[in-house]
Amino acid sequence: LLGANFHVSEAKISTIVGERVKDYLVNINLDMLGSPNFIFGIYDGKTAPSTALDAAKPGSNKMTTLFQDWFIGNNFPWDYTNFDGRSDYGPFLAAGVAAGGLFSGADALKTVEQRNRYNTMLGAGFGGTSGIRQDKCYHQSCDKTSNINKFALDKMVQATAYAIESLGRQSDLHSWLYPAGEIKELQRQTPQQKFEYNSINEYFGLPYN
Repeated sequence: LLGANFHVSEAKISTIVGERVKDYLVNINLDMLGSPNFIFGIYDGKTAPSTALDAAKPGSNKMTTLFQDWFIGNNFPWDYTNFDGRSDYGPFLAAGVAAGGLFSGADALKTVEQRNRYNTMLGAGFGGTSGIRQDKCYHQSCDKTSNINKFALDKMVQATAYAIESLGRQSDLHSWLYPAGEIKELQRQTPQQKFEYNSINEYFGLPYN
């Protein structure tokens, strides 16, 4: 997150074509793809943080729908995960860049409902274990390649490939991600922010003064 914050800060002042903020169309954030006790989490664009600029919101919602389309089309379970700014997409949203992505789980506990739903849709044994963390090695020394659920990783990669290909098939990707009329209406409805995005505040849930 600190690295993403620095990257966007540099992009804001860059004059090099391809490295300026305005040269970015979308940020695809893949924050864990193979958690051992996985979920198929999709960032929910509707829960974008208050630090997200209005320009980023329509495209972020469309990214959510793209990923949903793949999981629904393949009859796989999926869950919304909060788009709360606590990962590398946060600085991009705050700079007005649309974002979206996937999340296979970290320190949250898998619920009984999730286990049962995943077992039903994927087959017995694929639902994991309820009541334990989705990734017990999250930010721990045991977080190694041997700790990856290869089935989850494979499906998450396929979903990402679908989303990227779908973006590539758009005849006017900029207009698709940044519909001028919708953004203008959001800007009319949304009060102007009185603070700037801060990665430390977002990650640790600290208040803005």
